Amino acid sequence: MIGDYTVDLSRELLLDVHGEPVPLRPRAWLVLKLLSLRVGCLVGKSELLDEVWSDCEVTEDSLVQAIGDVRQALGKFGRTALRTLPRRGYMLVTVERGTDAATPQDPAGASVISMGDRLRGVALRRFVGRETELGALRASISPSAPSTSLYFIHGPGGIGKTTLLERLRAEAVTSDVGFFMIDAAGIPPRPEALIGAARSAIEPDSKADGIDVLASGRLVSGRNVLVIDSFEHLEPASGWVRDTLLPSLPSQTTVVLAGRQPPDSHWTAHPLWCTAMQCIGLDSLSRTDSAHLLTAYGVGEDAHAAILDLCHGHPLALVMLAAEVRRADHVPQGLGPDIVRELTRRCVAEAPTPQHRTALEVCAQALTTTAPLLSDVVDSASAPMLFEWLAMQNYVRVSPHGLQPHELVRAAIDEELRWRDPQALRRLQHSISRHLIRRLRDGRDILRTGVELQFLGRHSPLMQRYFDYPTMGSITVGPATEADSSGIARLRDGALPPAERVLFEHWSRHSATRALVARQRDGMVCGVTLVLRLDGLDDRSAAIDPVVDAVCGVLGDGLHDPDGIAVSLMSRFTIPEGERRGLNPAMNALQICHSTLWATERNLRFYVVVSVHPDHFAPLLEGTGFLRMPACDLVIDGLPIGCFVRNWQTEPWLEWRDRMLAMAPSP
Repeated sequence: MIGDYTVDLSRELLLDVHGEPVPLRPRAWLVLKLLSLRVGCLVGKSELLDEVWSDCEVTEDSLVQAIGDVRQALGKFGRTALRTLPRRGYMLVTVERGTDAATPQDPAGASVISMGDRLRGVALRRFVGRETELGALRASISPSAPSTSLYFIHGPGGIGKTTLLERLRAEAVTSDVGFFMIDAAGIPPRPEALIGAARSAIEPDSKADGIDVLASGRLVSGRNVLVIDSFEHLEPASGWVRDTLLPSLPSQTTVVLAGRQPPDSHWTAHPLWCTAMQCIGLDSLSRTDSAHLLTAYGVGEDAHAAILDLCHGHPLALVMLAAEVRRADHVPQGLGPDIVRELTRRCVAEAPTPQHRTALEVCAQALTTTAPLLSDVVDSASAPMLFEWLAMQNYVRVSPHGLQPHELVRAAIDEELRWRDPQALRRLQHSISRHLIRRLRDGRDILRTGVELQFLGRHSPLMQRYFDYPTMGSITVGPATEADSSGIARLRDGALPPAERVLFEHWSRHSATRALVARQRDGMVCGVTLVLRLDGLDDRSAAIDPVVDAVCGVLGDGLHDPDGIAVSLMSRFTIPEGERRGLNPAMNALQICHSTLWATERNLRFYVVVSVHPDHFAPLLEGTGFLRMPACDLVIDGLPIGCFVRNWQTEPWLEWRDRMLAMAPSP
């Protein structure tokens, strides 16, 4: 409140005593808005110039003119409310309606600012993002009658709920709206305790007892917002809050509840609140907003990329790592034990039993968690209960394939287990792998299971060079159809030289070929692979293609099984959208498709991988037990091509997988 004037940030207007808009030029309004958001705090001239005139070069005269416009618009309160601090900047202070009194003065005549207000001002300068959520909440502090009576903000610990509420408080200061905030974290979950906390915040001098204290006094006069933060701590009393407390509040009061869990069906299906409540869920910050937050905390741009990769947009992790960078003057390689412990504590609700803790650890290791996985790895009798408990955690989302934790929570639980009990981690990974192998061999959701198995290797430095683990599972692979022909032709023509295009067309029509395509979630084709059955080719067919001919010449009679049982396959063409040598989700999906054939193709003998740029992919293939075939290295129309082979009958896939698990280095 600035005397008879109100700054309505929700509508971006300055209103007079009658609620009518006061004309202000656009730049003058922006100056007033910035000062209003930092009411009681000094805002430097350079900051005002940078924020308000960021799109052009101006002198200080432009700022002086805008300050004059604001003072003129505020009438008799202009000089009192908008202070000039010589050579430093400007400060906006509140003025009670009907008086010319400003904030208290110290003996030297300067405004007295409390430590809390000063620290809030610093925090507000670091506020980034959340424009959509803030836009929805601004209706709660509008001077006009509320259209929504209850807002329910929810999200994991450390995601920024309290920070958002503090920003809302700052905006409410400049409106004729009371703002009363209660932190439920330190309140016993009983009605009388909550009433006592509310009385202390709203009516500290009231003699009234019980709920009457909230239905009279300051909440009755004018517009008010009552905020209860950390609402999850009041869960035992939530029924009383929903059915008794909130309905008794004056109609001009808006309530904001903030907690880790979203409202359950007792709220969403309640006859009073089902249509009078707006839910606002908070998730991670975007990469752009995360970078802005790091800048606000004094982290140089050269350190941004490494921190962003570690934090996955989680505000608390970003702030904690920013502090670590300022302290140590370098970016840590990982989250570090102190940060992991804090994130585990803040992000993860206390697991009530050791079984619940193990279920959390399974969820952190597996790409997606299902009830059958929990049954195999944790406990068959408790699996349905554990799955339901995981699904209720606010840091776990339900996907079409199962449950997936927030990536930062996954990283924190994973790293904590690595430090606490590396042998337990090895046993857990082995159990998850055995479950997935059984699923693969049973023919259940083969391609998805291949993705899940590949995800278990995400900590391998070798695999990290070739696989984009954050996007894993976003691309699906299936048999090509007639409808895919235009997408396949686009990929073929964009990636292959003329001679290879001719051979691609030859094999795409051959009866010994399986054509498989990678598809994005919208169905668009983003990759194609042609897999040939080598033992089904005659010499004439093979001779058409110099690559196939060379491979058949090297393998010779090994391709022909007198009993007609053994099968030999070749992935002749593998064409993803984009650069295949970079981290490429489509390339990864096609590679995983090939690896599932190693595991599921009955009576598989030889599998040959034909690779463009073979020197690049040699470490990956040779690390998987494939041998390079030097006699098959060719250059076709300037395109280098190499071949790698593995005989899966000398060591079947299941035996090889078990050996790889046993040989894996300790976490």
